[in-house]
Amino acid sequence: MIISDRDLKSRLIRERWEVEQGKERWGKGEWDKIGNKIIIDPFNPYALGPCCYSLSVGDEYVSLRDPENPKPLKEGEHISIGPSETVLILTHEYICLPRNILAMVVPRATWIFEGSSLSATRIDPTWYGKLLIGFTNLAKNPVALDYGEEFCTCYFMEATEIEKVLTRETQPSLGRERIGRIKFVHAKQQKLVLPERVTKEDIEKVVDLYGWPWDVVRGMFVLTLKEITEYIEKEVAPSIVEDATSEAVKRAFENQQKWIRNLIIGLLSIGAGLIGLVGYLVYLVLSRP
Repeated sequence: MIISDRDLKSRLIRERWEVEQGKERWGKGEWDKIGNKIIIDPFNPYALGPCCYSLSVGDEYVSLRDPENPKPLKEGEHISIGPSETVLILTHEYICLPRNILAMVVPRATWIFEGSSLSATRIDPTWYGKLLIGFTNLAKNPVALDYGEEFCTCYFMEATEIEKVLTRETQPSLGRERIGRIKFVHAKQQKLVLPERVTKEDIEKVVDLYGWPWDVVRGMFVLTLKEITEYIEKEVAPSIVEDATSEAVKRAFENQQKWIRNLIIGLLSIGAGLIGLVGYLVYLVLSRP
């Protein structure tokens, strides 16, 4: 049976001191003292529907694109979620359920109509702590969730009292106040590729995996490379050839001038040697008796 707004309000613990005392009792497992009471802390009367309660964005979130770095959030800030991106959002509300109440978290129709998806989450009896809700943007444009904004709906249902209660051994996230470390059971996380090590094969893999708009990004690289190549061929290359030709002619002329100077110096040296030799021969002839 789904609990109505009237029944839910009658079960809620609201006084601040009772809320703090209640959290301690949940932590100690004092179910006889808890009875059929429920804690939603903080409780917002305007978030209560006829048979549901709307949960809001809390003070921390983490993107599955960077799962090791949860990010804080505060009043006036928002979460920006890119296309095909999934973020895990910590609820603002701390929920405590007794042994005969379970709950189900489902997406709000507003977000479904805008192309987003929210993972339905079961809250077992005897749970206590903040919830971590997965939100995926299936639209082609980024979406934003403001701090404190209502983003999912929670239905509370009554059941027969359970025998097996949750414990920190079986449910380490009990009493959760922060996101903490995300442990992936099925997915294997890949290390980020450094910018200087990205290859064409890496880009092709991304396009094959995600499709649009990464094919456009790949096309931008190809187009840019083509434009740069054409610019070099039309504008830069001719001037490089011209400059290289001028430099070659200049060097050839300088080398020729140097060769001519060396040749002249060599000829002058040879001429001086011949003159000296002739003078010596004349001297020998004239000096004979």
